[in-house]
Amino acid sequence: MGGLKMQEDYFGHGSWVIAESSNYFIIGQYEDAFLYSKSDNKLLADIGCFYGDPEGGLIDWNERFCVTYGCGYIIYFLRPPFQQYSGYKGSTQWIEFGNDPENTEWIVSAKQTSDNEIELTDEDGNVKVVRIPL
Repeated sequence: MGGLKMQEDYFGHGSWVIAESSNYFIIGQYEDAFLYSKSDNKLLADIGCFYGDPEGGLIDWNERFCVTYGCGYIIYFLRPPFQQYSGYKGSTQWIEFGNDPENTEWIVSAKQTSDNEIELTDEDGNVKVVRIPL
């Protein structure tokens, strides 16, 4: 994560950087994920809540969306105004999958494979290709 190693001190104990790009970074803190502006460390939005903490995240190489994952995954679109995440409510700002108690998916890694696709790997090693609806 390069220059953001100091962020744990800045954001407090129990915080860690889970993704970083040129203009944004995502902090995991307990069961939440927060999106920040990199230029001024300004909090832009709470972008997800995960049972058992977020496992990781990625920010699209074109900075149009980000994905946070753990118990399920959330695709959050990086377009202002940045709306605060509120689970199961539904929004045009985010799409969530696999974190409903009746339909749980444990995602352990993600990688971007094209401008509009990501690959998610679950705890059993199964890989799912997800097309991002931009």
